[in-house]
Amino acid sequence: MTASDTYTLKASRVFRSCQRATHPIIVQSGGTSSGKTYSIIQYLITIAVSQPNLVITVAGQDIPNLKVGAYRDAQIMVADTPPFAQRLQAHNKSERSFTFKSGSVIEFNSYSDAQDAKSGKRHYLFVNEANGVPYEIYEELQIRTSIRAFLDFNPTASFWAHDKLKPRNDVQWHDTTFRDNPFINSAIRDKIMAYEPTPDNIARGTANEYRWKVYGMGEVGRLEGLVFPDFKVTNDWPDDYKWRVYGMDFGFTNDPTTLIEIRHAHGCLYMRELLYNTGMTNTDIADHLERIQFDANDKIIADSAEPKSIEELRRAGWYVRPAVKGADSINAGIDQIRRYPIYIHAQSRNLIEEFGSYTWAKDRNGNSTNKPIDRYNHAIDAARYALNERLTQTDFIFT
Repeated sequence: MTASDTYTLKASRVFRSCQRATHPIIVQSGGTSSGKTYSIIQYLITIAVSQPNLVITVAGQDIPNLKVGAYRDAQIMVADTPPFAQRLQAHNKSERSFTFKSGSVIEFNSYSDAQDAKSGKRHYLFVNEANGVPYEIYEELQIRTSIRAFLDFNPTASFWAHDKLKPRNDVQWHDTTFRDNPFINSAIRDKIMAYEPTPDNIARGTANEYRWKVYGMGEVGRLEGLVFPDFKVTNDWPDDYKWRVYGMDFGFTNDPTTLIEIRHAHGCLYMRELLYNTGMTNTDIADHLERIQFDANDKIIADSAEPKSIEELRRAGWYVRPAVKGADSINAGIDQIRRYPIYIHAQSRNLIEEFGSYTWAKDRNGNSTNKPIDRYNHAIDAARYALNERLTQTDFIFT
């Protein structure tokens, strides 16, 4: 593309930082709607149409996420931007790839493991939503990238990029927010602004300190007074576990129905969400269990305050049993979880958000109490139910 072509594009700060990049690894960390993904894709297409015979790989955690995210952005961008559309030679939808008249190719792919990522070489790499991609996969892709790698993510919690990339001299790290995107939709901007803890937003019930830090300010979502301050985010999901349990909490209009799996491995608790949705009837829940091929022989410990829901799921063929709630069961359950190092799977975004938002309540003087807030706890409650059932079994030996 010529300089005049470039200037016809709606270019954000992220796009310009990609243009000025001098390091082999560029990290774009920031809040939602800061233009990270869109601008990196825009830049990659710009060089693909203007430079010959490049291979550019856009990698994501899985194909469904790419299809509704980076790949969709690319399709719209190519179709709606004349300099891109005019230089397109072929769009292979089944392979999710664009070939331009320059001979350059942009491919969109996900990788099942590090071995899978060893296939193929490229000039440019873009790891989209990198906190959902295991480090081992990124490392194999990066080794086979000859010019430059880009990564982006929302900083919902610290992960391998903070530990392994941020300290390095060959990495340029950029923090962005929605304010860096002059083309943001006004409705989206207003929704983000509603998370800010102001007197008006608090009164409206829209304020959310965690979401404001992550999606508004682009900061790693760690609040003071967390009930579980030391949880970690991981892409590992252990197959060599000692035991596993499942917990469910019911919701409908405002609160989600949640299903959480916990695996005990290497002295730690590994957690992931299997369900986190509002508006679900018991029939919907049963259909979801079928859809994810949940084993009907696996026991689910569910909120005992919903005996009708438990019975309906049981009659539908699912092994659902009520949680046992004793005196001060909330704090007792919290203590049980806190006995272990906690690892949350990186794709469990709602569970990560709850652990990042669940704090001790404060008294009128602003001091933390020994009672947690009654918010951001739907998945955590499900985890409590499951873990309590396991740890209070008469034949269970604590290890």
